[in-house]
Amino acid sequence: MTISSQTIIRVSRFVTCFCLVLIFHLTNLDAQTKQTVDTIDSQHVMVIAGKQYNVKPFRQWLYGKHYRKEWNTPVKVKIAYLDTLAGGLKPYQKGGGRQTKTLRLWDENKKEYVLRSIDKTFGGALPEIFLNSFVEKIFNDQVSIAHPYAAITIPPMAEAAGIYHTKPSIYYIPQQKILGDEYADYGDQLFLFEQRPDENWEEAENFGNSENIVGTEKLFENLLEKNDHQPDQELFIRSRLFDMFIGDWGRHEDQWRWATLDTGKGKIYQAIPRDRDQVYTLFDGVLPSLATFISHQESFNHTIKNISGYNFPARNLDRLIANQMTAEDWIQQAKELQNIVSDKTIEEAIHQLPPEVFSISGPEIIAKLKSRKSQLQNFAKDYYAVLAREVDISGTLQNELFKVSVINDQQVEIAVYDLDKNNQPKDAPFYKRRFNAGETKEIRLYGISGND
Repeated sequence: MTISSQTIIRVSRFVTCFCLVLIFHLTNLDAQTKQTVDTIDSQHVMVIAGKQYNVKPFRQWLYGKHYRKEWNTPVKVKIAYLDTLAGGLKPYQKGGGRQTKTLRLWDENKKEYVLRSIDKTFGGALPEIFLNSFVEKIFNDQVSIAHPYAAITIPPMAEAAGIYHTKPSIYYIPQQKILGDEYADYGDQLFLFEQRPDENWEEAENFGNSENIVGTEKLFENLLEKNDHQPDQELFIRSRLFDMFIGDWGRHEDQWRWATLDTGKGKIYQAIPRDRDQVYTLFDGVLPSLATFISHQESFNHTIKNISGYNFPARNLDRLIANQMTAEDWIQQAKELQNIVSDKTIEEAIHQLPPEVFSISGPEIIAKLKSRKSQLQNFAKDYYAVLAREVDISGTLQNELFKVSVINDQQVEIAVYDLDKNNQPKDAPFYKRRFNAGETKEIRLYGISGND
């Protein structure tokens, strides 16, 4: 029996329409309810972070169970007033992207801090036609994929790992005079509070005591301008392996800041990861699980199934900042992480969760982290293999020599030298790496500008 293409099209259209109508009727999600708050004393409140994520079992099956129970569990939280927080702070700028609501603050010395909302919205990423529709309700409901208190568990593990990090704390910010009319919509909400890694933080060891912290766009400008400006590639791949360990999959360019280290012979830029809101993310449920088949997303679990897809948001940055690292470099960093991030450190870190929610998901998160730590060398090998297939090597606006040396029919070595005023190469290259045909299929050299 032969089925015509027209019949297939008609059936497909019917199934699509049926599914859309079914979803429409099933997505009659309750109107969103703001965080519910009960005052305990003058310094604390009990807060339910996201009462709107409490949906019936069938909707949990369809949209995902996620961390709904954590969002709906009352948690004891400190109250903070901006005129005394961190010695006294003043709001100066609203911020945030299409998801997180943020408020930038500074102290009397213009040292910057930020408040970032625990609750978020995903609807802002939708085309305008879907705003205020059932589609927006579905997307906003998916905020529950993230653990509301995950970010505060990261600093102890990052400290042990030897990578830079912020130090987030959770506060309830009541309505207060200093917010005024301009920032009044930031009152009576639950926020993460932390240092904002930007400009001078020379007193902050967790930012490398850097006097000049820059964003990724500025980093690109500086790397392009001078060849004695280089990223700390070893620290970067250690930070990236740490991302894979904790399940932080959204590591695009804006998720990083860069501490500047002046060596006297040039400048080194060291990675400062930020925005750890998406660690431990879960994509369970019928619809989220279907979505993962056509995206890079993968639930936080005991392992990583697809290392290339999992790291897709970071692929361009990784190719640029880690282009000198060999397989041995990646494996060595993985070994070191396995040795210095102990099981005890993991346990203590996850116990930073509010005790009210630790019992819900804390033990499972600990088990998954220990499992992922044991596989870090495999993650390193597999992801190195992805990055090594095609490698980009870029010069700068200065004059440079690209030296390509064929070692044998399986190996080639690339070295890039700065040129002196007589157009002669200096003694040591600022880039050098030997490539193997078994790993690398294509090497792309970019002179950029100058007399190369």
